[in-house]
Amino acid sequence: MNFTFKQLEAFLFSARLQSFSAAAVKLHTTQSAISKRLAELEESLGGPLLHRTSHGLELTQVGRELLPLAEEAQRLWQRIAHDISVDKTLRGTFRVGVTELIAMTWLTRLIQLLQKLHPQVTIEPVVDAGLTLFERLEANKLDLTVMPGTFWGQAFESIKVAEVEQVWIASPRLQIPARALKPHEFADYPVIEQPVGASKNRFYEAWRAEHGFRFGKVMLTNSTTVLRELTISGFGLSQQALDYVRPDIRSGLLRVVKSDPMPPPLVYSAVYRRDNVSPALARIVELAVKTCDFTLRASQHDVAPARALQRQRAAKRAKKPAGITRG
Repeated sequence: MNFTFKQLEAFLFSARLQSFSAAAVKLHTTQSAISKRLAELEESLGGPLLHRTSHGLELTQVGRELLPLAEEAQRLWQRIAHDISVDKTLRGTFRVGVTELIAMTWLTRLIQLLQKLHPQVTIEPVVDAGLTLFERLEANKLDLTVMPGTFWGQAFESIKVAEVEQVWIASPRLQIPARALKPHEFADYPVIEQPVGASKNRFYEAWRAEHGFRFGKVMLTNSTTVLRELTISGFGLSQQALDYVRPDIRSGLLRVVKSDPMPPPLVYSAVYRRDNVSPALARIVELAVKTCDFTLRASQHDVAPARALQRQRAAKRAKKPAGITRG
Protein backbone atom coordinates (compact mmCIF):
# COMPACT_ATOMS: atom_id res chain seq x y z
CA MET A 1 0.00 0.00 0.00
CA ASN A 2 1.56 3.29 -1.13
CA PHE A 3 -0.40 6.57 -1.37
CA THR A 4 0.25 10.28 -0.88
CA PHE A 5 -1.36 12.98 1.22
CA LYS A 6 -2.49 14.78 -1.94
CA GLN A 7 -4.44 11.67 -2.93
CA LEU A 8 -5.98 11.46 0.53
CA GLU A 9 -6.81 15.18 0.39
CA ALA A 10 -8.49 14.76 -3.01
CA PHE A 11 -10.70 12.01 -1.54
CA LEU A 12 -11.48 14.04 1.61
CA PHE A 13 -12.73 17.16 -0.18
CA SER A 14 -14.50 15.22 -2.93
CA ALA A 15 -16.40 13.38 -0.21
CA ARG A 16 -17.16 16.54 1.80
CA LEU A 17 -18.27 18.62 -1.17
CA GLN A 18 -19.83 15.68 -3.06
CA SER A 19 -18.21 16.95 -6.25
CA PHE A 20 -14.88 16.56 -8.05
CA SER A 21 -15.16 20.06 -9.51
CA ALA A 22 -15.86 21.66 -6.12
CA ALA A 23 -12.91 19.78 -4.62
CA ALA A 24 -10.72 21.06 -7.46
CA VAL A 25 -11.73 24.65 -6.72
CA LYS A 26 -11.05 24.17 -3.00
CA LEU A 27 -7.61 22.67 -3.65
CA HIS A 28 -6.71 25.11 -6.45
CA THR A 29 -6.22 22.44 -9.08
CA THR A 30 -8.13 20.86 -11.97
CA GLN A 31 -10.94 18.34 -11.92
CA SER A 32 -8.85 15.90 -13.94
CA ALA A 33 -6.08 16.12 -11.33
CA ILE A 34 -8.58 15.33 -8.56
CA SER A 35 -10.00 12.37 -10.51
CA LYS A 36 -6.49 11.06 -11.18
CA ARG A 37 -5.43 11.29 -7.53
CA LEU A 38 -8.62 9.54 -6.41
CA ALA A 39 -8.16 6.77 -8.98
CA GLU A 40 -4.59 6.22 -7.77
CA LEU A 41 -5.77 6.10 -4.14
CA GLU A 42 -8.52 3.61 -5.00
CA GLU A 43 -5.99 1.43 -6.83
CA SER A 44 -3.67 1.55 -3.84
CA LEU A 45 -6.45 0.61 -1.40
CA GLY A 46 -7.94 -1.99 -3.70
CA GLY A 47 -11.50 -0.72 -4.09
CA PRO A 48 -13.78 2.21 -4.97
CA LEU A 49 -14.23 4.97 -2.41
CA LEU A 50 -16.87 7.14 -4.10
CA HIS A 51 -19.53 6.58 -6.70
CA ARG A 52 -21.59 9.07 -8.71
CA THR A 53 -25.33 9.49 -8.14
CA SER A 54 -27.95 11.99 -9.31
CA HIS A 55 -27.35 13.88 -6.05
CA GLY A 56 -23.57 14.00 -6.42
CA LEU A 57 -20.79 11.80 -5.07
CA GLU A 58 -21.58 9.30 -2.34
CA LEU A 59 -19.28 7.22 -0.16
CA THR A 60 -18.90 3.49 -0.58
CA GLN A 61 -18.52 1.28 2.48
CA VAL A 62 -14.73 1.52 2.21
CA GLY A 63 -15.04 5.28 1.74
CA ARG A 64 -17.10 5.62 4.93
CA GLU A 65 -14.41 3.75 6.85
CA LEU A 66 -11.65 5.90 5.36
CA LEU A 67 -13.30 9.32 5.84
CA PRO A 68 -12.70 9.78 9.62
CA LEU A 69 -9.12 8.56 9.19
CA ALA A 70 -8.59 11.03 6.35
CA GLU A 71 -9.98 13.84 8.52
CA GLU A 72 -7.63 12.85 11.34
CA ALA A 73 -4.71 12.78 8.88
CA GLN A 74 -5.62 16.26 7.66
CA ARG A 75 -5.66 17.68 11.20
CA LEU A 76 -2.28 16.09 11.90
CA TRP A 77 -0.87 17.42 8.62
CA GLN A 78 -2.05 20.94 9.50
CA ARG A 79 -0.39 20.71 12.91
CA ILE A 80 2.86 19.56 11.35
CA ALA A 81 2.74 22.32 8.74
CA HIS A 82 2.11 25.01 11.34
CA ASP A 83 3.93 23.82 14.47
CA ILE A 84 7.06 22.30 12.99
CA SER A 85 7.64 24.49 9.94
CA VAL A 86 9.97 27.46 10.34
CA ASP A 87 7.48 29.48 8.28
CA LYS A 88 4.55 30.16 10.62
CA THR A 89 2.63 32.18 8.03
CA LEU A 90 -1.09 31.52 8.01
CA ARG A 91 -2.51 30.93 4.55
CA GLY A 92 -5.54 29.55 2.76
CA THR A 93 -8.90 30.51 1.26
CA PHE A 94 -11.98 30.22 3.47
CA ARG A 95 -15.65 30.49 2.54
CA VAL A 96 -17.30 32.50 5.31
CA GLY A 97 -21.07 32.88 5.55
CA VAL A 98 -22.55 35.96 7.23
CA THR A 99 -25.99 37.48 7.63
CA GLU A 100 -26.94 40.70 5.84
CA LEU A 101 -26.61 42.78 9.01
CA ILE A 102 -23.00 41.67 9.44
CA ALA A 103 -22.29 42.38 5.76
CA MET A 104 -23.65 45.91 6.17
CA THR A 105 -21.71 46.70 9.34
CA TRP A 106 -18.42 45.06 10.32
CA LEU A 107 -17.59 42.48 7.62
CA THR A 108 -15.49 45.00 5.68
CA ARG A 109 -13.39 45.77 8.75
CA LEU A 110 -12.82 42.07 9.40
CA ILE A 111 -11.53 41.52 5.86
CA GLN A 112 -9.34 44.64 6.01
CA LEU A 113 -7.77 43.59 9.32
CA LEU A 114 -7.20 40.05 8.09
CA GLN A 115 -5.49 41.30 4.93
CA LYS A 116 -3.26 43.55 7.01
CA LEU A 117 -2.21 40.89 9.54
CA HIS A 118 -2.33 37.76 7.36
CA PRO A 119 -2.08 38.71 3.67
CA GLN A 120 -1.98 35.07 2.57
CA VAL A 121 -5.36 34.28 4.14
CA THR A 122 -8.36 35.05 1.92
CA ILE A 123 -12.05 35.25 2.85
CA GLU A 124 -14.73 34.50 0.28
CA PRO A 125 -17.88 35.99 1.89
CA VAL A 126 -21.34 34.52 1.31
CA VAL A 127 -24.34 36.56 2.48
CA ASP A 128 -27.64 34.80 3.20
CA ALA A 129 -30.22 33.98 5.86
CA GLY A 130 -28.80 32.22 8.91
CA LEU A 131 -30.49 28.85 8.50
CA THR A 132 -29.53 28.74 4.82
CA LEU A 133 -25.93 29.43 5.79
CA PHE A 134 -26.02 26.58 8.28
CA GLU A 135 -27.35 24.21 5.62
CA ARG A 136 -24.38 25.15 3.46
CA LEU A 137 -22.06 24.59 6.40
CA GLU A 138 -23.58 21.14 6.94
CA ALA A 139 -23.00 20.36 3.26
CA ASN A 140 -19.35 21.49 3.50
CA LYS A 141 -20.01 24.37 1.12
CA LEU A 142 -18.86 26.84 3.78
CA ASP A 143 -15.92 26.69 6.18
CA LEU A 144 -17.38 29.08 8.76
CA THR A 145 -20.58 30.98 9.47
CA VAL A 146 -21.24 33.92 11.79
CA MET A 147 -24.93 34.12 12.70
CA PRO A 148 -27.41 34.25 15.58
CA GLY A 149 -27.59 31.12 17.73
CA THR A 150 -25.62 29.29 20.38
CA PHE A 151 -25.77 25.53 19.70
CA TRP A 152 -25.89 23.78 16.34
CA GLY A 153 -25.17 20.16 17.25
CA GLN A 154 -22.31 18.05 18.52
CA ALA A 155 -20.54 18.05 15.15
CA PHE A 156 -20.11 21.83 15.25
CA GLU A 157 -18.08 24.22 17.36
CA SER A 158 -19.86 27.46 18.33
CA ILE A 159 -17.78 30.39 19.61
CA LYS A 160 -19.68 33.40 20.96
CA VAL A 161 -18.78 36.49 18.96
CA ALA A 162 -21.06 39.04 20.62
CA GLU A 163 -24.30 39.70 22.47
CA VAL A 164 -26.43 42.26 20.63
CA GLU A 165 -29.20 44.22 22.33
CA GLN A 166 -32.46 43.79 20.43
CA VAL A 167 -35.41 46.19 20.76
CA TRP A 168 -38.84 46.68 19.28
CA ILE A 169 -38.86 49.81 17.12
CA ALA A 170 -41.46 51.74 15.16
CA SER A 171 -42.06 55.03 13.42
CA PRO A 172 -43.50 57.74 15.71
CA ARG A 173 -46.38 58.07 13.21
CA LEU A 174 -47.78 54.71 14.40
CA GLN A 175 -48.61 56.42 17.73
CA ILE A 176 -47.87 53.35 19.84
CA PRO A 177 -48.24 54.12 23.59
CA ALA A 178 -45.11 55.16 25.47
CA ARG A 179 -45.81 52.58 28.19
CA ALA A 180 -44.55 48.99 27.93
CA LEU A 181 -46.81 46.79 25.80
CA LYS A 182 -47.93 43.42 27.11
CA PRO A 183 -47.16 40.48 24.78
CA HIS A 184 -50.81 40.06 23.70
CA GLU A 185 -51.04 43.77 22.74
CA PHE A 186 -48.62 43.27 19.84
CA ALA A 187 -51.53 41.70 17.95
CA ASP A 188 -53.08 45.20 17.76
CA TYR A 189 -50.27 46.55 15.55
CA PRO A 190 -48.79 45.48 12.21
CA VAL A 191 -45.46 43.69 12.58
CA ILE A 192 -42.63 43.42 10.06
CA GLU A 193 -40.62 40.22 10.35
CA GLN A 194 -37.95 38.25 8.54
CA PRO A 195 -39.01 34.87 7.05
CA VAL A 196 -38.64 31.46 8.67
CA GLY A 197 -35.08 31.09 7.30
CA ALA A 198 -33.77 33.81 9.61
CA SER A 199 -31.80 32.29 12.48
CA LYS A 200 -32.86 35.25 14.65
CA ASN A 201 -36.43 33.93 14.55
CA ARG A 202 -35.24 30.52 15.69
CA PHE A 203 -33.31 32.15 18.55
CA TYR A 204 -36.41 34.02 19.81
CA GLU A 205 -39.05 31.42 18.97
CA ALA A 206 -39.13 29.73 22.38
CA TRP A 207 -38.87 33.03 24.27
CA ARG A 208 -41.82 34.54 22.40
CA ALA A 209 -43.91 31.41 22.92
CA GLU A 210 -43.05 31.30 26.63
CA HIS A 211 -44.26 34.88 27.19
CA GLY A 212 -47.28 34.68 24.90
CA PHE A 213 -46.35 37.15 22.19
CA ARG A 214 -49.07 37.22 19.54
CA PHE A 215 -48.91 38.99 16.20
CA GLY A 216 -51.85 39.98 14.01
CA LYS A 217 -50.96 41.36 10.58
CA VAL A 218 -47.40 40.36 9.63
CA MET A 219 -45.38 41.61 6.68
CA LEU A 220 -42.34 39.50 5.71
CA THR A 221 -39.09 40.62 4.08
CA ASN A 222 -35.77 38.78 3.77
CA SER A 223 -33.77 42.03 3.60
CA THR A 224 -32.50 43.87 6.67
CA THR A 225 -32.30 47.08 4.65
CA VAL A 226 -35.92 46.77 3.51
CA LEU A 227 -36.97 45.86 7.06
CA ARG A 228 -35.50 49.12 8.33
CA GLU A 229 -37.00 51.20 5.51
CA LEU A 230 -40.47 49.71 5.94
CA THR A 231 -40.31 50.38 9.67
CA ILE A 232 -39.26 54.00 9.12
CA SER A 233 -42.12 54.40 6.64
CA GLY A 234 -44.62 53.33 9.29
CA PHE A 235 -45.72 49.98 7.86
CA GLY A 236 -45.33 48.30 11.24
CA LEU A 237 -43.07 47.71 14.22
CA SER A 238 -40.08 45.37 14.06
CA GLN A 239 -37.37 43.90 16.25
CA GLN A 240 -33.86 45.03 15.33
CA ALA A 241 -30.37 45.51 16.74
CA LEU A 242 -30.34 48.70 18.82
CA ASP A 243 -26.81 49.64 17.72
CA TYR A 244 -27.82 49.46 14.06
CA VAL A 245 -30.91 51.67 14.33
CA ARG A 246 -29.56 54.07 16.97
CA PRO A 247 -28.84 56.82 14.38
CA ASP A 248 -32.46 56.59 13.21
CA ILE A 249 -33.68 56.89 16.80
CA ARG A 250 -31.50 59.96 17.40
CA SER A 251 -32.80 61.61 14.24
CA GLY A 252 -36.42 60.94 15.21
CA LEU A 253 -37.16 58.54 12.35
CA LEU A 254 -37.71 55.67 14.78
CA ARG A 255 -38.47 55.17 18.46
CA VAL A 256 -38.04 52.26 20.84
CA VAL A 257 -41.28 50.45 21.67
CA LYS A 258 -41.07 49.05 25.19
CA SER A 259 -42.42 45.61 25.98
CA ASP A 260 -42.92 43.64 29.16
CA PRO A 261 -40.68 41.70 29.03
CA MET A 262 -38.08 43.18 26.69
CA PRO A 263 -36.25 40.80 24.30
CA PRO A 264 -33.06 39.23 25.71
CA PRO A 265 -29.77 39.98 23.91
CA LEU A 266 -29.24 38.15 20.63
CA VAL A 267 -26.11 35.97 20.70
CA TYR A 268 -24.03 35.83 17.52
CA SER A 269 -21.72 32.82 17.17
CA ALA A 270 -18.96 31.74 14.83
CA VAL A 271 -19.83 28.18 13.82
CA TYR A 272 -17.61 25.64 12.08
CA ARG A 273 -17.30 21.90 11.77
CA ARG A 274 -15.17 20.28 14.46
CA ASP A 275 -13.47 18.20 11.77
CA ASN A 276 -12.47 21.28 9.74
CA VAL A 277 -10.56 23.42 12.21
CA SER A 278 -7.20 24.95 11.29
CA PRO A 279 -4.92 27.66 12.76
CA ALA A 280 -6.03 30.09 10.04
CA LEU A 281 -9.72 29.41 10.65
CA ALA A 282 -9.24 29.86 14.39
CA ARG A 283 -7.53 33.19 13.70
CA ILE A 284 -10.47 34.37 11.56
CA VAL A 285 -12.81 33.59 14.47
CA GLU A 286 -10.52 35.48 16.87
CA LEU A 287 -10.53 38.55 14.63
CA ALA A 288 -14.32 38.30 14.17
CA VAL A 289 -14.71 38.62 17.95
CA LYS A 290 -12.37 41.62 17.89
CA THR A 291 -14.04 43.50 15.04
CA CYS A 292 -17.72 42.69 15.71
CA ASP A 293 -19.47 46.05 16.00
CA PHE A 294 -22.97 46.78 14.71
CA THR A 295 -22.82 50.53 15.40
CA LEU A 296 -21.40 51.47 11.99
CA ARG A 297 -22.96 50.76 8.64
CA ALA A 298 -20.73 49.67 5.77
CA SER A 299 -21.07 52.98 3.92
CA GLN A 300 -19.71 54.79 6.99
CA HIS A 301 -16.49 52.77 7.30
CA ASP A 302 -14.55 54.87 4.82
CA VAL A 303 -16.42 58.13 5.46
CA ALA A 304 -15.82 58.33 9.22
CA PRO A 305 -11.97 58.16 9.08
CA ALA A 306 -11.96 60.70 6.23
CA ARG A 307 -14.11 63.11 8.20
CA ALA A 308 -11.91 62.67 11.28
CA LEU A 309 -8.83 63.48 9.19
CA GLN A 310 -10.55 66.59 7.79
CA ARG A 311 -11.36 67.76 11.32
CA GLN A 312 -7.74 67.24 12.43
CA ARG A 313 -6.41 69.26 9.50
CA ALA A 314 -8.93 72.05 10.10
CA ALA A 315 -7.91 72.21 13.77
CA LYS A 316 -4.21 72.47 12.83
CA ARG A 317 -4.94 75.29 10.39
CA ALA A 318 -6.91 77.13 13.06
CA LYS A 319 -3.99 76.93 15.52
CA LYS A 320 -1.36 77.99 12.97
CA PRO A 321 -0.23 81.62 13.57
CA ALA A 322 -0.83 84.11 10.83
CA GLY A 323 2.15 84.85 8.58
CA ILE A 324 4.07 88.17 8.79
CA THR A 325 4.38 90.13 5.55
CA ARG A 326 7.22 92.48 4.94
CA GLY A 327 6.56 95.84 3.37
